[in-house]
Amino acid sequence: MNSRALRGSSDPDPDYIANLATKLSQLSTTEEKLAAVSANLRAQPVVPIAGLRSGGGNASDPLAVRAATGGGQSAQFAELLGRHGLMPGFLETVMKSAAERVKVLERAPCAHVVPDMKWACPKEGKLACSKCKLVGYCSKDCQSKHWKVHKSDCNDPIRSPSWAPAWVEEGRPPAFMGGEQARTDRFWFLKKERLAFGMHLWGNIPAMDILKLSHNEGMTNQDFSLAFVASGDIRNLVRTVNGLPADYSGELNILLNDREPIIVLRNIVLLQLLGTIPDHTRAAEIALHYWYSAFVPFEYNLQMQTAMRELIEQMGKDMSLFSALGSRGTLSGEIVPEVLASLISMIKAPYQIGDASNELHRVRFAPSRRDFLHRHYCRLEPSHRLAFLEFRRFGLVLPFGAENGHFNTPNRLLFSPSCEWLQTDHANPLDSWEIPAVLDAGKAHGAQRADIYGCLYFYLSEQLREFAERLGRFRINVQMFSKDASVLSEEIRSGALAPSGVSPTRRFDRIEVSNILDAEYVGIPQVLSDWGPLLSESEHATLVGYCMNWPARQEGADINTADPGLVKKLMKRVEEKNAISRPSRTDSISDVMRKTAIAMSHTSSMNALYDNSKAFEKYLAVHGVAEALRRTGLKLKEKHTIVPHRLLAPLDGPPSALPVFPDKESWYLNVGVGISPWTERFLEVART
Repeated sequence: MNSRALRGSSDPDPDYIANLATKLSQLSTTEEKLAAVSANLRAQPVVPIAGLRSGGGNASDPLAVRAATGGGQSAQFAELLGRHGLMPGFLETVMKSAAERVKVLERAPCAHVVPDMKWACPKEGKLACSKCKLVGYCSKDCQSKHWKVHKSDCNDPIRSPSWAPAWVEEGRPPAFMGGEQARTDRFWFLKKERLAFGMHLWGNIPAMDILKLSHNEGMTNQDFSLAFVASGDIRNLVRTVNGLPADYSGELNILLNDREPIIVLRNIVLLQLLGTIPDHTRAAEIALHYWYSAFVPFEYNLQMQTAMRELIEQMGKDMSLFSALGSRGTLSGEIVPEVLASLISMIKAPYQIGDASNELHRVRFAPSRRDFLHRHYCRLEPSHRLAFLEFRRFGLVLPFGAENGHFNTPNRLLFSPSCEWLQTDHANPLDSWEIPAVLDAGKAHGAQRADIYGCLYFYLSEQLREFAERLGRFRINVQMFSKDASVLSEEIRSGALAPSGVSPTRRFDRIEVSNILDAEYVGIPQVLSDWGPLLSESEHATLVGYCMNWPARQEGADINTADPGLVKKLMKRVEEKNAISRPSRTDSISDVMRKTAIAMSHTSSMNALYDNSKAFEKYLAVHGVAEALRRTGLKLKEKHTIVPHRLLAPLDGPPSALPVFPDKESWYLNVGVGISPWTERFLEVART
């Protein structure tokens, strides 16, 4: 257990809901009842995530955070308020408090925080710590006063230049070089040890703009119909809307589908928050943390529950969904009962903050996964190792030195009702966005390059604010479904979805299918058969998706089955790009082992320099793609106009084009920091 594990005061009074209910039944006016609620809450102990790091600390407003930090109590508390008609008044009070207490950061903060005194320096952290460059201070005085706290981070052993992975320290082979964990079906092993619940709530490749108007239609007043048929999260939707010209005057009609009810639920929550909260800055802040942080402020939990309660009240008896989205758009669709059941069970789940914290630690620091984690650490700079470790420990997307004690409530959209972490141990929000752009956004807000999750916070703040603002300004209609992709296409064509607003004549300008092109899911021929007929007649209409798992089925797809002579040449190029230090005769045994381990960690990086286009041609031939194209009247686009054939390759390049890394910084950020296997192949399909 790490030394900065969850610490808090005593648990909330288990009877306080019942006591409050009795008190409210004895009062008559709204004012009296709200006063009683406030007095009752002030008497409750706080259960914050205290001592997370230098930015820890309790809230300054006792009213705002003392409301039922436990999961079951939180739901009961909200129900009690609703029963007495107090929710609007209480929510207004709490959110006003939140606006004062839960600050939305515009600049990287001074890291001088004193949790016990409930105090944080309000100024910007312009002076970076010269040693770790993870935090900043407003002055030398603040830095000096905070050193006693910060030195444990600054001198963390993981930042040492001589840091070595566990298998080196213990003098043994790494787990990923053999044994049960190294088997091809690694996900099977993760599930066996209960380290992977099976959900993919965050994307594993950077978000894409599926319209990319500048390379396609180029029209700012044209209406478009888009389909995200296996959407996962909403990152591609956000990226597409934000990629529109600022003067776009057309209408977007968007079909958003995923067969997993919890994913659909999360997407509904995020869209509701971004499309209904008038303050776009606050909306983006709440959505950011519900998307990516393991814990949220209590006020945000109440805001989320209120938004969902309002949505449920508007839902038809046939489970039809309809809500305003911004001032000019709508959110509608057909919600299966499992989505509503997931919402109710997750919100009412009885686990508390300590349970969620322990579960996060159990999954992310499982001993069996240590070597896999350390393999990635080997590729990182010292301060980035600590930044990654900090996120694994506490699961908060915030600047490293930011105040965080008010993140005192589990994010119930990342845990199951029985408090199981829903994703794999290595799920990481950085995989969903382009890391150079993330760092650029952080720099613009005063964050240090080393503080990569602080940079992510500012990047997401910008993106989600822009998205929320555009929801209010553009005409955007989103239709939500939770169906198998093949079933969805069949029901569109048959007219079964006409009552839900999707006519059988609906055709799409873009259809994004994610990686259901993989044979393990739907497969390329079936996807083309299902969705090809639903492409519009436009010359720019495109179906876009990618193959992720194909190397397991095709020899020569990656360096594991490539020609050994070529692999040696690629390793030399990787060494040049990474400046990997090879062992010398003067090195000690420990130095030799450490340097060998670092070199070993870069072997998968060779895939970024490996041309697998010929192997992919063979893969497509084996899987009958040519016949499927002929049968459906479609063609593979040789020249892509939306996403390159491979990540970071030239957009208009041939299938053999390799990813481009103009300098060592580009290589480090995209290949060192990122964990993509670099073997994904993208397909763009159009009408003949």
